[in-house]
Parts: sequence; C-alpha cells; structure tokens
Amino acid sequence: MYVLGIDGGGTTTSAVIADEHGKIYSQLIGGRSNPTAMSKEEFKKVIQDVLLNIQSQNPNVFNELAYCYAGMAGVGEGNYEGMLQHELQQYLPSKTEILLANDAVNALYSGTLGREGIVQIAGTGAITVGINEHHELFRTAGWGYIFDDEGSGYDLGIGVIKAVFKAFDGRGLATSLTKRLLSHFNVSSVPEIIEIVYGDEHPRSIIAPLGVYAVEEALSNDEIAQSIIQKACEDLFISIKACHSKMKLKDKETMVVLSGGVFLNADLFIPKLVELAKISHLNISFKKPLIPPVGGAIIAGLIALKVPISSVFVREFNNQYKSSHQLKKD
Repeated sequence: MYVLGIDGGGTTTSAVIADEHGKIYSQLIGGRSNPTAMSKEEFKKVIQDVLLNIQSQNPNVFNELAYCYAGMAGVGEGNYEGMLQHELQQYLPSKTEILLANDAVNALYSGTLGREGIVQIAGTGAITVGINEHHELFRTAGWGYIFDDEGSGYDLGIGVIKAVFKAFDGRGLATSLTKRLLSHFNVSSVPEIIEIVYGDEHPRSIIAPLGVYAVEEALSNDEIAQSIIQKACEDLFISIKACHSKMKLKDKETMVVLSGGVFLNADLFIPKLVELAKISHLNISFKKPLIPPVGGAIIAGLIALKVPISSVFVREFNNQYKSSHQLKKD
C-alpha cells in the first residue's frame, strides 16, 4: 500500500512515498509552497516540480499510489484549495485518492501517530490545531502574518528587529542581537538593515529566519532575547488554551505536540509552557515530534485507508529518512 505524503510550508516543501511499514521509496525537499506568500504561478510550479521529481525517482511505485495526503499551509484560504486539487489531479495516477488538509495535521500526527491531541506549529507562521477522537478539527490563530501568527519565526524575527532598533536609538537595552543581525545582513550599521528588509524579496521571507537568533541568544542569557521568547510562549499558550477549550476535553490529559523550526530547541520552550499550564490548571503535556511532519502526512493517508500503523513504522521511517539526508550531506 503506497501513500504519497506532502508537507508544504512557508520555507520548504517535503514529499515522500512510503508504505504502511515505513519503507520509503521516493523523497525530496523543495522550496516553499505557501500560496499566501507567493504568486499563483510560483505555487503551481513548485507543485509540478515536486510531483515530477517524486515520480522520476520511482515511476513504478508512483503509478501504484493508493493515496495522496497533502497537508499544506495556506491552502484553506482563498481559492488555493481548488487550485492545488487541480494540479495534483493533473500529475497523479487517476486511481489515486486525494485529501487536502492544513499542514498542522501532518505535524500533529508526527507526534501522536494518528491519535487525538493538539499541535502547536511555530515555523515561518504559527497555528494551533486540535483533533479529537471523532476526527473533528479545531483551529485557533494562524490568521496571517500581517496581524496574527504570534509566536512564529516571523513574529520572533519582528521582535529581534524591534529590539535592535530600540537599542540603536537608546529606547531599549543593549542586546547581543545587534551583532547577530549586522553579521546576518553583512552590514556595518543598523540603519542599513532597512533597505534590505524593504527590498524586492517578500519581507516575510527575510524576517522569519531572524527568529533563530532570539532562540540562540536567549540560550546565551541575553535578557532581551529571553523576554522575546517568554512573550512568544505566553502568546502561544493563549492559543493552545483556546483550542483546548473549544475541544471540550475537560480533565482528560491532552498531548500537545510542538512542531516547526522555532521549536528546534524545544527544551527552551517546554518548561515555560509547562509552568503556564500549571497556572491555568490544564491537564496537558508537551512533547517533541517522533517523526518529521511529512511522515505525519503518510500516517494521515494510511488512517484514511484504514490501514493500522505498524510498531516498526516510526523506526523504519526515521532510519531511512535520516540516512537519505546524510547521504546528501556526504
């Protein structure tokens, strides 16, 4: 039983063909595919490239695909869902069933392996999604980078830029983030950053990667960076708490999976989130994903096909996924 899982976001797009035992037959990592942050033609080109590439790696298995589960950021907004459906139908075998969802479902199942729970994604953007035992989906936050996405890489990046300019003006405390940004943009003075941020590239693509400096400098005990992380945790927890309330879980213990680039150093965030949960008297636990989000897409496809997840799935999938990337590095 072959499933194509696609995990698309504001930074990268991952695609994998795997079976119910976790064996991988094709895989790739491409460019961003959030249609809200790119043109329609760019979005279509990414999807086409992904499908043609994944097909070329193993044409025989591709032609036997039973299911394609595409969890993509931003496709639920505007008319993007219909556009994605059309692109997939053009390139996939006619017998392949297709299901589209938010990429948050991939991330949730990467930690729960198909069980109910909540996922807090904090990558380029941020969104909180819960799925209960009846497979009902609940969402809070993630309504767009202009006025939402609190706790995301973009939001952290904005915090970093604000802190650096306030320090430059004398409106805020000095911070090691200044040195990091000057080095990142390869400039000698803070005002030079403005021209780059307001240049031709989409500001979100420029600002979101800066969030990593808030994490790294917080770990190095920079006071300003730590305050940025603390605020992010508080904002994220508000969304988690709201999602939990919508799900009406009462006292049942709920697993919250932390997914996305912001949580690469999850141990910085988990103690703060645990403390906020205690203050709110919520019976929730926080955990890291067990497999990459694209593996969660494979699991979602298998569940839709009513195929049980084998005990060796996680081990087999991770061994092949990691070894493949190691080969690329070598």
